[in-house]
Amino acid sequence: MSKEKLHFKTNIQIKNIIGKDLINDDNIAILELVKNAFDADAKKVKVTFKNLKDNDDLIIEEFSENTSRIIIEDNGVGMNFTDIQNKWLNIAYSEKKENNHQYNRMMAGAKGVGRFSCDRLGEYLNLYTKTNDDNEFLKLSIDWKLFEVNDIGKEINEIILDYTYLSKNEIDALDFEISDHGVVLEVIKLRSQWVYPSTNKEGNLVWDTEKFTNLKKYLEKLINPNQAFEKNDFGIVISAPEFEYENDLLPNHEKFLGSVENTIFEKLDFQSTSIESSIIEDGKVIYTELKDKGETIFWIKELNEYFPLIKNAAITLYYLNPYAKAFFTKQTGIRSVDYGSIFLFINGFRVSPYGEVGNDWLGIDQRKAQGFARFIGLREFVGRIEILDNNNDFQIVSSREGIVRNENYKALTLREDNKSYFFKTLRRLERYVVDGLDWDSIPLDHKISDIEKKIISGETKEGDLIFREEEDVKRRRVYESIHNIINARADTVLEIYINQDLIIEKIQIEKENSEKEFERILEDFEKHKIDIDSLNKILLRKAEQDKELEKELNNLNRYNVNEATSKGILQLQLYKNQNQEQANIILKLRKDLEEAELRKKVAEEKSKKAIDEANFAKDEIAKAKRDAEKAKAEAHKAKTELHETRSQNLFLKSVKSQDFDDIVNLMHLIGISTGTIQNYIKGTVYRLDNNIEISNKQLKDVFSNLNFELNKIYSISKFATKANFKVESKDSYLDLKSFIEEYLINISKPFLGSSIDFVVYDNNLKDFVTKFKPLEITIILDNLISNSKKAISAKKLKQLSNDFKGKIEVEFESIDAETLLLKFRDNGIGVPKELQEKIFEYGFTTTDGSGLGLTHLEEILEKMNAKLELNKDYTNGAEFIITFGKNN
Repeated sequence: MSKEKLHFKTNIQIKNIIGKDLINDDNIAILELVKNAFDADAKKVKVTFKNLKDNDDLIIEEFSENTSRIIIEDNGVGMNFTDIQNKWLNIAYSEKKENNHQYNRMMAGAKGVGRFSCDRLGEYLNLYTKTNDDNEFLKLSIDWKLFEVNDIGKEINEIILDYTYLSKNEIDALDFEISDHGVVLEVIKLRSQWVYPSTNKEGNLVWDTEKFTNLKKYLEKLINPNQAFEKNDFGIVISAPEFEYENDLLPNHEKFLGSVENTIFEKLDFQSTSIESSIIEDGKVIYTELKDKGETIFWIKELNEYFPLIKNAAITLYYLNPYAKAFFTKQTGIRSVDYGSIFLFINGFRVSPYGEVGNDWLGIDQRKAQGFARFIGLREFVGRIEILDNNNDFQIVSSREGIVRNENYKALTLREDNKSYFFKTLRRLERYVVDGLDWDSIPLDHKISDIEKKIISGETKEGDLIFREEEDVKRRRVYESIHNIINARADTVLEIYINQDLIIEKIQIEKENSEKEFERILEDFEKHKIDIDSLNKILLRKAEQDKELEKELNNLNRYNVNEATSKGILQLQLYKNQNQEQANIILKLRKDLEEAELRKKVAEEKSKKAIDEANFAKDEIAKAKRDAEKAKAEAHKAKTELHETRSQNLFLKSVKSQDFDDIVNLMHLIGISTGTIQNYIKGTVYRLDNNIEISNKQLKDVFSNLNFELNKIYSISKFATKANFKVESKDSYLDLKSFIEEYLINISKPFLGSSIDFVVYDNNLKDFVTKFKPLEITIILDNLISNSKKAISAKKLKQLSNDFKGKIEVEFESIDAETLLLKFRDNGIGVPKELQEKIFEYGFTTTDGSGLGLTHLEEILEKMNAKLELNKDYTNGAEFIITFGKNN
């Protein structure tokens, strides 16, 4: 039994799949047909729209002369019958697969389905073509509806197509522009509506031609603007005679008739900072040039580290400062952010959707977010990547959605560590305009919105632009940063150019300043107005300049520079030599001054010796005179001591202002005790006047406390004599911690009695020996204790309870060997929040006291290298913290 064979069948519905269903955009369809003309070596393609305002599309079954049309004409090589049969009608056949380079051009079409764009555009197609070798024109007619039957058994090759031959006269009668060779595609009965009629306010008929404008802008962005890269002229013209009036009414950037040209990048050249990089010399060398406002800052030739993955490519990037963005809008009619970003062109045509608005195919914005101000974002530049692909290394996917991400793609676009060709180029542009230089920024007092309005309106021209940084300052900084911007390994650099004017301008400014300073030094030396120290400072500065110049020369001499840059380097070397010669002369001047100083010193010593000998005799005579005056001096001393004794008796009148403040503090302590006595007396009288019962124990406590305060006044008064005051208030080197602890336990605690618990925690701290005045410490401690007693009494009265027990705690802490903390706390009424900021104000008080306490404590402690603070977080009463620092 024989075995049946199996094979694919091509159903008639394949036409829809690869035709109007696949190519679902009119602009893409026209572009595919333009690409076919490009591959056929056409120099010009004309796209003409006819019968759009008035046609019979909805009236007749097929078509007539009045039916809507798109006519696409090219002057390429044309096709003969064999080409039509074996190539144009051969589905998926692509000449590029057999020969990707012909007619000195890289082939643009790739998949062999572009011809089915005719199905997308209209219901009928008349194809006219002729080669140079043919005598007649071949006409092929296609009715696409014949392929739109639902028959499972019908194959596409069963549909017979009509064709005929036409003479030159017959073709001329059709009013086409084709001459001896080329192709005309007459698409008839258009599937889409290209224009829309409406009535304006005056009642006149107007036409919406926005779709024409969008087509032209689409083609502009899809045609490679760099014709030099292709080394061929290729033009596209859009024609629509019915709409010339509407076209004339539009501003230039919205006109849709005429040549399609991508000139945006050319217009940016003198208004922005740009970098251009291309791979030359059979793919072995990369040439990169950075320009600012049209002036070349540097160019570099280096080995192509991406070979052989990238052999024939170019990158052009334009950084747009606020001024350039405004000029972009003025020239194109759209904002740069709405135009797109980095476009990819392969073999002369753009690859979609790369570079379209919102398409961050290179991860630019993501990278900026990670690097903050170091990187440029998509809104700040536009540009293109161009590739001539001889070997189909960059494969366009069938969905027309980009290219395959193979190793070639990674070498071109990999973002990691800026290793790819694109990001290496971009990084050089970024280092120029971003890395801390910021010289393209507008002045701070200028508003971007105002600038844009003035530029777009024409009020502001290029010559009116003002930048935040002056041009000469900017150029100096460019020169200082140039090696960091280039960032190239010397072993990969073949040749480099650095703008020689940058070098010479920098040298000229420094040279002029150096010569002025040198002349001033010589003049001051002649007039004896300069000393050795001044010369040493100048020599140190000269040495630093020489070191910096040496570094600059070494950086430049690492590379093989071109002739122009060599002239700049020569000037740099001459300036370094001059700087060194000046330093040598200054060294000689210093030597002369040193020798003069030495001679002067010797002469002074001789003169001094002679004077000393003369003075010896005078000293003998003066000795007798001094002996005679000695008695007089001793008498004066006695008189002084007598005066001091009298001063001690007149204490308040004779003490120094500093001692007077301390005496005021003693008086304040006495005032505290006196106030306490008054409070006890007032409280007792109040109870008696209001018939409040007073127990014997309570009365006994009152008298006991009165006795304590009186004894305290007596104790304090011991310091009131002038003699004792001087002894107790002078600085002493003692253990501050031990002094405070012993004073509190031996003096303060006994006076408190049993009504208040008093505890001292020393936490076994080491000695804290420092310089202080013991009297000042006792004043501080007594004042704090007095305040705590008042706070405890206030809380006891507030609670109206005899069960409340007052408590004072003193605790030592050590932060380090140079710092001692003293925490003084009680469980009294505390300090209200509204008063916490006022308690240290001079004269502030909430009692009948003098109101000098905490203010003077702060002043005393400040002189002791200490400070007093209220712990605002302490809630069980009040806690004051004193921080002592050591004094030497």
